[in-house]
Amino acid sequence: MRRGMLLACASLMAVAFVSAPVIGQNDAPESLLPPGFNDPAPAPSQSEPSAPPEPGRTLPIPPPVTSVPVVPLPSLAGQEELDEALSEELAALQEQMAEQLALSQALPPSARRSLDRIGPLTEANGGYAASSLGNIGGRYAQTLVQRTSGRIVSRWASLGLQKLLLSELATPQGINGANFAAERAALLLRIGSADGAVRMVQAIDPPAATPRLLNVALSSYVAAADPLGMCPLLPFAGETAKGNEWQLIRAMCSGFSGEGSAAREQIDRTRRQGDMTRIDVLLAEKIVGASQNGRRAVSVQWDDVDQLTRWRFGLALTAGLEPPEALYASADRNFQAWRARAPMAPLASRVQAADMAAAMGILSSSDMIDLYGATFDDPGTEEPLRDRMALLRTAYVAADVDDRLRAMQALWTRSDNAFARYSSHILTAHAAARVVPSADLAAASDDLIVSMVSAGFDTSAARWASVVPEGSLGWAVLSLAAPIQRSRFSSSQISGFFDNDNSADARKSAFLVAGLAGLNRISDGDRDSLASDLGIRLGGENRWTRAIRSAASQGNDGLVTLLAAMGMQGNDWSAMTPRQLYHVVSALRIVGRQAEARMIAAEAVSRA
Repeated sequence: MRRGMLLACASLMAVAFVSAPVIGQNDAPESLLPPGFNDPAPAPSQSEPSAPPEPGRTLPIPPPVTSVPVVPLPSLAGQEELDEALSEELAALQEQMAEQLALSQALPPSARRSLDRIGPLTEANGGYAASSLGNIGGRYAQTLVQRTSGRIVSRWASLGLQKLLLSELATPQGINGANFAAERAALLLRIGSADGAVRMVQAIDPPAATPRLLNVALSSYVAAADPLGMCPLLPFAGETAKGNEWQLIRAMCSGFSGEGSAAREQIDRTRRQGDMTRIDVLLAEKIVGASQNGRRAVSVQWDDVDQLTRWRFGLALTAGLEPPEALYASADRNFQAWRARAPMAPLASRVQAADMAAAMGILSSSDMIDLYGATFDDPGTEEPLRDRMALLRTAYVAADVDDRLRAMQALWTRSDNAFARYSSHILTAHAAARVVPSADLAAASDDLIVSMVSAGFDTSAARWASVVPEGSLGWAVLSLAAPIQRSRFSSSQISGFFDNDNSADARKSAFLVAGLAGLNRISDGDRDSLASDLGIRLGGENRWTRAIRSAASQGNDGLVTLLAAMGMQGNDWSAMTPRQLYHVVSALRIVGRQAEARMIAAEAVSRA
């Protein structure tokens, strides 16, 4: 337990001005076992585009923009005091934090990063080009980002948007670079990527921080369960950083800087003001109590708490507490994404949140396997989860292919929830890619293809082209996802899928036609004829269609990606229309983002 607390405290000491690691692609596992099974818990994997692509994946698309850290820490509930060894370690960490604070304050202007180009992901490492937003003005760019809610129906559109927001982009004219970085970080937070938001905040040197950036930074660090990451920014906050949360952040930073009396005074002042609920103050007080000179026994009770806020979530995990499951159940789905990636949360809790996080585009297939693998040998794992992990292991290593398929099918059908079902396909993508195509397995080809494509294994999926029955779901998904299509599909081929489509209002068929049209894989005549048969319209204009077509015609792939995400907002795929999908896929194809276009189109048919 104490070692866990030490690791957690060390994580909290990360400072905002330190550059984040380069994003790159995870290598495929070398053994037949998923990474982590029967091995020590893996270290955080490197991020996505710098490493060679995995076998069977030709896409230049990363899984989620940051890798999931797997740090299995025990619960600290009910254990209030730190021993002498931990106190010594904390003292060393406090000294280190003080040195880093001094460094940030002494940063000379010549050493500061420019605000003309901002973002941790360079083009050389897989990011978008600096000019990818085109010549749009700052006000327009800010409006587009602010009006994108973060509820994006497509996992692949979310991945593309996260990649864009983290890219080293030229700051549009007419807007302060730090403020534009703040809006990008705020959108990353709305998407569910708390660590992505933190990385965006860290792209700005503390002396250049604006009030807007400081407020977004506070939200981002708290959601990432790292409120002490705000400490290096406090000297630059000034009088603009007001309010109870700021006062409690100052108290926590004071406590971990060895100023225990100041920390207690700030806590008590906030309590006397009476503007915050009791638990919000107690959580901050418990964190201060973990500091060397700020010990105070604090007991946190959730009995009267009826809502999970970002503050309660982040500070509870920082303090080594787990919010009650009932609060997670009634909270926004972003809490599941933050929970799945929080190193301080119990592994079983993170696995429970992984379904939603993967479907949202916050966890990759490899990330999910890492989580399951780290939990596999944990003696505290409950039986239902242990059974699920055993199925995953069988899906990878069983000698008999039928046993592997039965294990995968059990995972695919374990829940009627649409998010859980799709995330189960993401979880098994690597295992599905290892199944050798065979006519004897044609009955399983639909789910195998959906699974492979969900994680971008397009070339592995394409091996099933001669096996998958024409007119089946697997055939439809593969017709969109395959990297190469040497000839266009005929209306008769596509009509065969219509006859087998049991989706509501034939939405899968409508998305198939829209996707193929956007990819230019059917003729204009067949497009219009098939759309008429289905009673859908792919034409017509509005402000959004004009904007995304204009951006595509000018080759601004970053602007197209942002507008595509705007056009795909909603709680689920019922919010999407075939016309929107057609314009998204077409625009991405035109600007050279064919891989993203194919994956979004295939996902639409898979999930409709």
